[in-house]
Amino acid sequence: MASPCLSVVIPSRDGAARLPETLGSVASQDVGGPVEIVVVDDGSADATAETAAAVPLPWGAPRIVRHGASRGRAAARNTGLREATAAVVVLLDDDMTLLPGALETHRAHHHGSPGSVALGRVVLADPPRETGFSRFLLREEREREHALLEHAGDVPFRLCFTGHLSADRAALVRAGGFDESIARYGFEDIDLGYRLRELGVPVRYLPEARSVHRAFMTDLDRYLARHREAGRVARQLAARHPAGPFREYLRVDAPARLGIGSAPAGLVALRLAHLLLRSRAARRALGSRPAGAAGRLALRGAEALGLERLAHFGYHVARDVRYFQGCFDDPPEGSPQ
Repeated sequence: MASPCLSVVIPSRDGAARLPETLGSVASQDVGGPVEIVVVDDGSADATAETAAAVPLPWGAPRIVRHGASRGRAAARNTGLREATAAVVVLLDDDMTLLPGALETHRAHHHGSPGSVALGRVVLADPPRETGFSRFLLREEREREHALLEHAGDVPFRLCFTGHLSADRAALVRAGGFDESIARYGFEDIDLGYRLRELGVPVRYLPEARSVHRAFMTDLDRYLARHREAGRVARQLAARHPAGPFREYLRVDAPARLGIGSAPAGLVALRLAHLLLRSRAARRALGSRPAGAAGRLALRGAEALGLERLAHFGYHVARDVRYFQGCFDDPPEGSPQ
């Protein structure tokens, strides 16, 4: 194969069922040059590597790199970056379907803006069935899209999600890649975005480079468990940031202001909830099984009465209970459980 114009890096763990559609969407792209595909099998227990190798691609078989045991998403992405040979790398989660023109949009952007990073548009797939929780997730996605469009020419680190992202490979290397000490769910992409911005690397948003996120979180229990994991990572990262915007983003400290009278009422309410959840007693009470069952009943009641905004506030609080439990209550990494 001639020198690739892009390298697409896809980390995957137990992704045999997801990868064919993802790779097929990459294969259908018209880029005007060869594309290198690197699939990193992060210690899968299924046929991830064999499935990826069997997907027909116009540029030849993907390169498969295996980790003998799972090392986490950060390490898998770094392995892919080391294996990639093109100057521009596209990072893609194994459950993303690229829509037509996505890779060409990334290629054209980097041709005109070398040395930069660009986020692609991520659209949530229709959920298996519509629920109050699925509507909450869609609302969150719409708010994220609004924020990205507002900051399209200068994306802040808090919006640097890497499920569909392209970058000058040298810029990622200069930033140190992903932090491989982050082996749990959460913040490895935001951490990288922060370091990129500290280096002055331009980060842009490309809404025309579209993908569909097929396997996003639709199970509330799993969603809450993931945010508890994120809380544990937040504590790990907060130890490195005694002050500054990244620590503020992690919310490990009490909010500096409530904004009563100046901020939107919903934001004020969330800041008040943050203050409440700094109390271990409040976290224990709200995170108990009876409170959880009562909370679900309250959420369903609010949804049945058409009080969507109240229900969505409830999902925020439930998520924050788990996040702050992980941040303040769970044992540190490496300590006895």
